[in-house]
Amino acid sequence: MSRKFRISNIFNLLALFALISMVSCIPQKKLRYLQEVEDSQVDTSKSEENVNYHLKPNDEVYIQVNSVDPRTYAFFNGGGGNTATNQMNNDIGLYLNSYTISDSGFVELPVAGEISLVGLTIQEAQAAVEEKLREYLTEVSVVLKFSVFRITLIGEVKRPGRYAAYASQLNIFEALALSGDMTSYGNRTRVMIIRKEDGKEHIYILNMLDKNIVNSEYYHLLPNDIIYVESLGAKTWGFEKFPYVLILSSLTTFIALMTLMRTI
Repeated sequence: MSRKFRISNIFNLLALFALISMVSCIPQKKLRYLQEVEDSQVDTSKSEENVNYHLKPNDEVYIQVNSVDPRTYAFFNGGGGNTATNQMNNDIGLYLNSYTISDSGFVELPVAGEISLVGLTIQEAQAAVEEKLREYLTEVSVVLKFSVFRITLIGEVKRPGRYAAYASQLNIFEALALSGDMTSYGNRTRVMIIRKEDGKEHIYILNMLDKNIVNSEYYHLLPNDIIYVESLGAKTWGFEKFPYVLILSSLTTFIALMTLMRTI
């Protein structure tokens, strides 16, 4: 076998690996969020509906009762003075002043007793608690919000799992950020939201490449949503962890050494 033929084969092999590397790369157009998408399927007519979430049984809400009377404040908020104030601003304070809505739709507060919150928005629930407390107390105001926003992320995300966000509202990008974003092999055109409504599971599909997604009724998540990111086909071919750089650099070094040895 001639020297020219051997070197030709090596260069052919090098070209083959380079071609495989290029084929396996994911185009940037499939990775960039919020692009101009032709024939966008986003329905913007209901973009505000999802923001006004209606409370359900087993939702966890944080209730802070404010009063000019320090004793009233301490009684409802588990402490007094600066200690209680500081507790309100950390996770422990959220936990201590959280109430889980019962299966029958109530929370139970000291003095006021049971208050029905199921079916109300956060704003309506806050007004309902405040109105109930004013039957027993004067000069009182209430802060009510989600104590924890639980969601689950699975599929092609960097850290799949169940997450608890201390926020009253969460959008799809904020949720993905909790898990470290999608992997490079996540299908950004088919991100599924699995949501339980009226006792049944419903699946909604988002195209994260479409900039109109911010106006979608599913852009803002609901507590206990499950986000599933499908995989692109490239990963099933085993290209994700293939050591292209190592192989190509090794081949280049080998060719250089062979050429040098032939000239000696």
